[in-house]
Amino acid sequence: MEPNDDLKPKTENEHTFKTIEAKPVDLPPDFDYFGQKWHRRILSKILVFLIKVIFVYIYGYFFLRFRVRNKKIMKQYRKKGAVIVSNHVHQFDSFLLGASFYPKRIYYTMLKSNLGLPIVGKLFHIIGGAPIPDTKEGILRYQTLLNERLHHSNIIAVFPEASLRPYCDHIRPFKKGAFRFAFNANVDIIPMVFIFKKPKGFYKYLKRKPCVELHILDPYQLKQLETKYETLSFNTEELQKIITAYYNTHSDYVGGN
Repeated sequence: MEPNDDLKPKTENEHTFKTIEAKPVDLPPDFDYFGQKWHRRILSKILVFLIKVIFVYIYGYFFLRFRVRNKKIMKQYRKKGAVIVSNHVHQFDSFLLGASFYPKRIYYTMLKSNLGLPIVGKLFHIIGGAPIPDTKEGILRYQTLLNERLHHSNIIAVFPEASLRPYCDHIRPFKKGAFRFAFNANVDIIPMVFIFKKPKGFYKYLKRKPCVELHILDPYQLKQLETKYETLSFNTEELQKIITAYYNTHSDYVGGN
């Protein structure tokens, strides 16, 4: 098994939301996974600001009725890094999550194949998408660079369900990748949950789909067990239980597997 197998779906086609066909992608050994070249950093700040205006303030507010709850928790991480874990339930959830905390720098892990998408593939990378390599050497370098970002007070967002399922009404099984990142870098995990609310007032006559909210839960520190495997397995299961319980309690749309 490759070191990054639990970061990805079992197959690249596991996503239930189909997008444009992606071209094959090969990453060079010195690939700039986290966009640290000076011109990319400047361009990224500009684009993330525009995304906040377009996706959070306009599309998010008026069309999704998007809200962020418990945002004050993020104040603890103004000067330190952390790993965010969240369910993956909307085509633009990475945009909504990443831009909501601007100017705080948030990266998010993504499939390498996303880079092969026309136009948006490069856009994903510029605004903070860090494609996961598929070789042992690549993943080791990836973890080193990721640790550097965390130690420079950046935040890495991971969707441990691995695949996107729009408006999924339950929390799906988590993979261990996000927890391995936090374990190796010795940082906190910030659980976040996208939940769905029934449209109210004027919007119940206009919206067919639920309103979307992002709820921030209390930070979680990994509990250390005897072995790394036991530690990762226990904490993956524990966070899944916490996030599942929160989703089932606060979402208006709760289903089964």
